[in-house]
Amino acid sequence: MTAAVATSDPRATQAGADVIRSGGNAIDAAVTAALVLYVVEPQSCGIGGDGFMFVHNEPGPPIGLDGSGAVPAGLTREALAADGLDNVPARGAKTATPPGAVALLESALQQHGTISLRDAIAPALKFARDGFTVRPTLAVAAAKATAELANEPVLGPLYWPGGSAVVEGATVINGDLADALSLIADEGSAAMLTGVLADAIVEAMQAGGGYLSRADLAAHRTLPIEPVYIDFAGHRMWQMPSPTQGPAVLAALREISAEGEIDWDAAYHAMTAGMVEAGFDPTNVGTSAPSPAKGDTTFIAAVDHDGRGASLITSVFGDFGSHLGVKALGGPIHNRATTYRLVTKPIGPGKPPHTTIPGLITRADGTLRYVVGVAGGVMQPQTQVQLTLRTLLENRSPQAAIDMPRFKICFGGDLALEAGHPLAALYPNALNKNPGPEGFGAAQMVGWHDGVLQAGADARRGGHAVVIE
Repeated sequence: MTAAVATSDPRATQAGADVIRSGGNAIDAAVTAALVLYVVEPQSCGIGGDGFMFVHNEPGPPIGLDGSGAVPAGLTREALAADGLDNVPARGAKTATPPGAVALLESALQQHGTISLRDAIAPALKFARDGFTVRPTLAVAAAKATAELANEPVLGPLYWPGGSAVVEGATVINGDLADALSLIADEGSAAMLTGVLADAIVEAMQAGGGYLSRADLAAHRTLPIEPVYIDFAGHRMWQMPSPTQGPAVLAALREISAEGEIDWDAAYHAMTAGMVEAGFDPTNVGTSAPSPAKGDTTFIAAVDHDGRGASLITSVFGDFGSHLGVKALGGPIHNRATTYRLVTKPIGPGKPPHTTIPGLITRADGTLRYVVGVAGGVMQPQTQVQLTLRTLLENRSPQAAIDMPRFKICFGGDLALEAGHPLAALYPNALNKNPGPEGFGAAQMVGWHDGVLQAGADARRGGHAVVIE
């Protein structure tokens, strides 16, 4: 049986594929790839972020892992009001929740992997210590954030040396991140939650007026999470439950016919209603609510030679997270609590809303069909639905489905279309609508098309997929 890995960066894909070639499984590959991305995609993800994961080992439901952090005990409406705020700000120390990314990867390896965390870290450590070449995705993100981050004490010297954004082809060496990864290889996630890295995180957050405490970090755990699903077109679509956007995928598919040709206008309206039902109403963002920070995320799909699947999504939420670097981490802490600006939900206790959602599709007999996920904020459920229609109803391969034009329901409720989408006949003006900083999302997908394992990666963000014989 063949295997496959798909990520948003060829270096991460190669690292994951090398693990499988060396006898590792899909979970090993996904974790190793994620750690490489924590170095080479600092705008999207990092050890200061969080994530979710599905593991599919055998026929039946996937196993869900929740690596998100709870709202800090000190982050309350009263605390914000005392600081002169009516909501969580877009950036800065007040937006941080416990960064659960490392603990998630560690738990995944301990429960479902075959290699050590130290071995998984090795390729990432080499890129951090020896340097990595800047790709267009990082160069573009850095250029857009120059005004906000060129003078940031930790991030500025790394990605805005001399005050100008790094350019494609430049080399970045991140010694602080290399030291952090070395420490994590020795101590595991405890370094982030109770050790010296935890001390550094709390010190930086408190210096910036944030609410995250040592107690918040020490209480963090990767939690099992029961997935939710809907049956559609002879398959079962699995998602993370609330407070993620996962229910938006299921609500939309519930209203879309699986018979005959796709009614794209009905799909568009079903998607709008699904997002509202899930609590992520795009029509209320950018109009009655403040515009949120620009989002960024990365997704990894892997299937090994035994047919085992890993669907891993991980993020610092905004581009370069909170825009607040922690020197001991060699990068930013995330700004996950900013999601309260997206929804009308009381602040804490518990988990904040999450845009990040891994996806997984099984056949009627419970065997794995597709691993699927998307980077791009509110575009995540929208693209997952569109890829489901393209593969299950139009019988397109993963890469062909990813390459097809998409629609996007933007902040404020406007519709944006990529050229060639069938909805252009009904909404021609949508072709000229700017989809916003998230664009039309960036997807990865691995699964079986016409009985053959195939992989697809999104050219919209320079993705790379490989099939391993």
